[in-house]
This record gives sequence, structure tokens and C-alpha cells, in this order.
Amino acid sequence: MDLKSLQAFIHLADSYHFGKSAEALHLSPSTLSRIIQRLEQEVGSDLLQRDNRSVTLTPAGQKFLGFAQQQVDS
Repeated sequence: MDLKSLQAFIHLADSYHFGKSAEALHLSPSTLSRIIQRLEQEVGSDLLQRDNRSVTLTPAGQKFLGFAQQQVDS
């Protein structure tokens, strides 16, 4: 879990949009998706609920967001 991955998760949790976050972070949407999948594997839980139209944080994602923000801020 690296700083770039945590920043990507934080941005996505803020925008709820893979395309907008990917563009802002200068990544392709598929790269951003892989970053999130890797984080989910490391945490052992789904962080986001995805469908074709929306992205929302799961309860685990909400907890992880607090952890990610602490790590980025320190």
C-alpha cells in the first residue's frame, strides 16, 4: 500500500466517479480500477460498491477512508 494508491482512493471516495478521478490523477480508468482492486485485496474487503452508473463507499470503505487520510496527512 503506497501513498499514490491511498491518494487515488481518497480522490475517488470524494468524486464517486472513476473517469473524473482518473483524469485528475493522470491515470487511465482501468489503471485506477486496478489500484482500487489491489487495495481491496490488501485490506481483505470491498471498499467500494460499483455499478454501471455509480460508485459508493462500503462501510469498510468509510473506515478505510479515515485511515487513508491519516496516512496521507502525516
